[in-house]
Amino acid sequence: MSPGALNEQPFAFGAWRVEPARGMLIALDGGAETRLEPRLMDLLLLFAGSAGRVIGKQEIVDGVWGGRAIGDDTLAAAVSRLRRALGETPQRRYIETSPKRGYRLVLDASPAAHAGRSEAGGGQVPEKAAALAAQGRAALGAPFAAGQAQARLYFEAAVREAPGWAPAHVGLAEALAAQQLAGQGAGGASLLAAAKASAQAAVGLDPTLARGWSALGLVTLLADRDFAAADEALRRAVALDPELASAHGHRAFAFAATGQFVEAERESRRAVALEPVSLSARATLLQILLTARRYRQALAAAGEALALSPLSSEAWYARGWAHVLGGEAEAGADALLKGLGLWGLGADRIAALRATFADAGFPGLAAAGADLFETQQVMFTPRLTDIAFLRAAAGQPDQAFAALDAAQAQDDPYLVFLPWLPYCDPLRGDPRWPRLLDKVRLVR
Repeated sequence: MSPGALNEQPFAFGAWRVEPARGMLIALDGGAETRLEPRLMDLLLLFAGSAGRVIGKQEIVDGVWGGRAIGDDTLAAAVSRLRRALGETPQRRYIETSPKRGYRLVLDASPAAHAGRSEAGGGQVPEKAAALAAQGRAALGAPFAAGQAQARLYFEAAVREAPGWAPAHVGLAEALAAQQLAGQGAGGASLLAAAKASAQAAVGLDPTLARGWSALGLVTLLADRDFAAADEALRRAVALDPELASAHGHRAFAFAATGQFVEAERESRRAVALEPVSLSARATLLQILLTARRYRQALAAAGEALALSPLSSEAWYARGWAHVLGGEAEAGADALLKGLGLWGLGADRIAALRATFADAGFPGLAAAGADLFETQQVMFTPRLTDIAFLRAAAGQPDQAFAALDAAQAQDDPYLVFLPWLPYCDPLRGDPRWPRLLDKVRLVR
């Protein structure tokens, strides 16, 4: 539910499943595990999010070595070690050297080699469409916004290649929905309409494909704000595959969007149980607990996520808000600053924010944090809602409403939770609040 969850979620990469939080590569054909040293994992993540473009030496140095000067031999040796870890051969290539320019991600043969059968358990599928879909899944799973746009292109190509193959349509629906959920949906209604059409095509082609119904449920909720229709599709997905984590996660989202937090928590915990190493599933649970004002339970869930991945910025950030909303401002400030540091904020800026908290308390820290987010001096793009919540905590209602109005104009899907969000409590007595709720497309 929050973009920071993308930072460590597992994703497919050619012949491998990559689990950044554990620093592991897991072979898709046999489950053999390979541990990557942290720098090589950072290098792999950089390539995974590159969408196949040439990455120059300086960009690699900035992203992997933090801008520290290194020699060409050091860089070449790191790329060579990553190639060996991936099992690259002349027939199965992952990284291509571009002389005098840098390196480029290539996935020539490995995706198709592992995508020869239908996800519904049926017969053979077109080899080229399978390869495109595998590349789309790798791009969609990579923890970078550019990956979602690249995934969309791959799935659109897969649909053109094999218009009768349901998994290609599912992938396209999921990529379009991911763009909208991440705040990239500038196309608004047209993007969601396309996502819904893709999901409908998938279930029309293969009514037994659980992931198709799961995608249809999510995009119906986002496009139409119709809980009953969305849940009908999601319940069908669960009936077809009770262990499909995405279906339970999407049901959790739908329940939370209608204020049914007991049901939302149950479904979200089920998704976590099915994919216990998924930080994305854990982030959804954290957001549901915070929205339901279950702050002690949110702290416990954040602790579980941090035990799994101590460097999970999303878990630190959620832990901070759980402390703040529960009346523990100092512990909350510490955790929030830890999260910002993991998001890429420098030590000097962290120290300045800590000094602001000491002088002006949490309202001062929230105002400074909102100023920081508006200048985007961290390694992610903050949502307008994040800025609004900080402005509300800072006692700056005019700026908070301005940010919420801008989010509403963009049809930010996170606003479906607006009636219950505790971050907005300082705004509820303002006469602008009911007017804002009237404008927001809520789930009915």
